[in-house]
Amino acid sequence: MSQKVRNLTPTEPDILGCPRCDLISRIGAVEIGQKAECPRCGYRLLGKSEYRADKLLAYSVTAVVLLIFALTLDFIQYDSSGLTQSMTLLDAAWQLSYFHEKLLAVIVLLTVILYPLLYLFSLIAVFVAIKARASALARYFLRLSSHVKPWLMVDVFLLGTLISLIKISGLANVQLKLGFWLFCGFVAFLLVTYYLVNTMNLWSVVGKQTKTLNNAKAGITAHEQGYKVCEVCHRLVSFGVSDCPCCGDDIDRHWWRSPQATLALIVAATLLLIPAHWLPIMETVRFGAAQPSTIIGGVIELWQSGDAPIAAIVFIASLVIPVAKILALVGLMALARWQTPQAVNHRLVLYKVTDWIGRWSMIDIFVVAILVALVRSGTVMSVYPGAAAIAFGAAVVLTMLAAMSFDTRLFWREAEK
Repeated sequence: MSQKVRNLTPTEPDILGCPRCDLISRIGAVEIGQKAECPRCGYRLLGKSEYRADKLLAYSVTAVVLLIFALTLDFIQYDSSGLTQSMTLLDAAWQLSYFHEKLLAVIVLLTVILYPLLYLFSLIAVFVAIKARASALARYFLRLSSHVKPWLMVDVFLLGTLISLIKISGLANVQLKLGFWLFCGFVAFLLVTYYLVNTMNLWSVVGKQTKTLNNAKAGITAHEQGYKVCEVCHRLVSFGVSDCPCCGDDIDRHWWRSPQATLALIVAATLLLIPAHWLPIMETVRFGAAQPSTIIGGVIELWQSGDAPIAAIVFIASLVIPVAKILALVGLMALARWQTPQAVNHRLVLYKVTDWIGRWSMIDIFVVAILVALVRSGTVMSVYPGAAAIAFGAAVVLTMLAAMSFDTRLFWREAEK
């Protein structure tokens, strides 16, 4: 079986499993700038990139410092009818909690502040532990960063902030304060760190050295040979072993990657989307008159005000993506029994797109969070969260979990029958 990369250094594994299609591959040395990919589905199993740990450590520390300062300073300020109101970044969560939308407040707080901080602190701990030769500590924090990674939404929040400013720019004079610009810097450094960190390269450094599985044969799936593939470090683990001997991840945690779990999450998300689009997602009060707004009503309002590109973004993120994601997952599950080797790659591409776009549906929730925190001038002008906000936020989270639980290994197992 042809391999894309050969000759490994002694500290690197010579056999890895693919968490996407379950195929076992023997790989060779991966030089700087090269990568080892699964020959069947193209998933990156191992890679070498030329970067310095101290450089990434500096990026991570800079991002943390920028966020801390951004949290302490005014984020946005607006003036309307002689009243001046400002908000901090933390107000986006606190004000939702004040209006008894605690679940939404938790979602905003976790995805915009706490999880990004946890991710950065974990990377800082990894780099410090490597320098201190504390491999066990480095493994723990590197594993933690891998689990937090899918829930970082600072870029989505930033786009939601810009959309919220456009929505109220015609009603008030909006000023971007220093906290906003510091947050933009934080987002930039976080994204640079996110894309430069080579997790698999780090596992080659801090992972526990395990015995070579001589019985494992390349070109055959791990399941057929009595092995499981660790989704964190891609090492092979024998059936009956609960923790990966290399990274320490709980292998049994992956029980929820099953069609039953995916279907249950899809059904729950579908049911929540009904009130999410039917009920008002927020309510604007101007001089004592309340004006409820649904998701589609907000899109129409943006379109009529001349902000067609923004209206299109909100329409796609809030209406098209959630529905399309559910239909795509249902279609992939329904067609799993009729897979052919030729169709597998097309369905894999559809799944990857479906998994990636799901987080962008959170834009509307972030728009509500910003407006509720910023526009609070009593009867003169205030924005309150609507009943649909919690339903829509929960539906987005459930669709993300549904995509994560989808077992792509079924593509190949069904095609081989």
